[in-house]
Parts: sequence; C-alpha cells; structure tokens
Amino acid sequence: MRIVVIAIVASIMSILVFKYVDGTFGNSEIAATAEELSDH
Repeated sequence: MRIVVIAIVASIMSILVFKYVDGTFGNSEIAATAEELSDH
C-alpha cells in the first residue's frame, strides 16, 4: 500500500515539474475558462 501511495505522489510531482519547466503552470489547456464556456 505504501508503494502505491509513493508511486501516485511521484507521478503527480513529475507532472507538476514538467508543466513548470514548459512554462504552462497555471495555464492548463484542459480546463476551460469562463469566457470559453460562454462562447459556445
């Protein structure tokens, strides 16, 4: 069980690190903004 938790935390941290390196931290393209939702 402890190994599973460590693997999940490690995967989340790696995703955050990659997003920070790419400079897209906080500018996720997955989440739509209110303006994008109102346009459709």
